[in-house]
Amino acid sequence: MAACSSWGGGITQEQRDKGIKSVSALSSDYESKAFWTRLDQSADGRSNAFGRDLRRVGDFFDRHFWNYDANDPYVNYPTDTTRLGHSARAGASFLSSLPVVGDVWTYVR
Repeated sequence: MAACSSWGGGITQEQRDKGIKSVSALSSDYESKAFWTRLDQSADGRSNAFGRDLRRVGDFFDRHFWNYDANDPYVNYPTDTTRLGHSARAGASFLSSLPVVGDVWTYVR
């Protein structure tokens, strides 16, 4: 260890020319990189949490307003019916439940 001049903090010009750094410079570089890495991880974590929370808001609206659950196998199946088709079917179902429509329908058949 006594032969290594970088332990003392100073290095020779020859060592600098070869790209050798002192222990204090290496330590400072490491601490700086570790700081920026932690800062990047924190920013990424906050960004991911923000995105997750936005998805949860969407999930809340899906579940409580549209009665949709992504894990419900009775809802998540392939279909060719569009939103307009579902709206038309719901409208027809609602209209057919009115008493007047029932009376008219019996006379038309």
